[in-house]
Amino acid sequence: MAELFSVRMRASRGGTHTSGAERIVPDDEIETAAASLISRAMTHENGAPEEIKITVESLAGREILRLKPLRVIIPQAPALHVSHEIAISELVKAGVSEEAAKIALEAIISGASPAGGNMRGAMLVDATTGERLEPDGERGIRARAVDWAKEAETHISPAENELACTTPHFREALALATKAANAPEAVAELCISDDPHYTTGYVASRAFGYCRIASMKETGCRFGGRAFFVHKKNLDIDEYIGYMRKTPVLVNGNVEVLHADNK
Repeated sequence: MAELFSVRMRASRGGTHTSGAERIVPDDEIETAAASLISRAMTHENGAPEEIKITVESLAGREILRLKPLRVIIPQAPALHVSHEIAISELVKAGVSEEAAKIALEAIISGASPAGGNMRGAMLVDATTGERLEPDGERGIRARAVDWAKEAETHISPAENELACTTPHFREALALATKAANAPEAVAELCISDDPHYTTGYVASRAFGYCRIASMKETGCRFGGRAFFVHKKNLDIDEYIGYMRKTPVLVNGNVEVLHADNK
């Protein structure tokens, strides 16, 4: 098997993050992947960046964890308040207390960083109390080293076509959610994109799948972020962060899509 590399892009303007993405590719595809990520950064709706960082990291010596994608659930969510009710309901069903779910949702839609803006990474939240557990409230928890296996294109493309996805948001979010759902002491995840014109969010858990929810925020809103809910009692935070940052994950397998009427 060819040696695999993580190719990561992060772009910023005025010190503010504008876009980011990652691919896991063999060595002969590094240049192509890097060029594609640079193009994405330059054409992002948040505007042309002042700085683009490309990081290429060998994954040699690391065991590649291969995971099947979470099943995808599409509820009916015609309005913002309904979407938020669905998100809280799905989190509670996954094992998050209603209080913790509401605390995290309010933080995301109003700015979860100590300065009141978006965090660079995710909140780490106790699923029972809503207590914030991330060591750095600005930096948060970053999930890295995750992508779809090359052979997974035959599985993810039909799902994207069925859902009329014209951007990479869905495939990237599903891969990340699949990795996060398999983290130590993971309970669930809540995510709302910080892209101003991408209003879809999701709730994900290993038990129930990836619930893709439309209209999680108003169009044009720049707030967004994610919360990883965990069981604090048994959590080894160093193990958790190590898994999220360092364990390479390739997602592959059939992408099951269930709509509300046949959930």
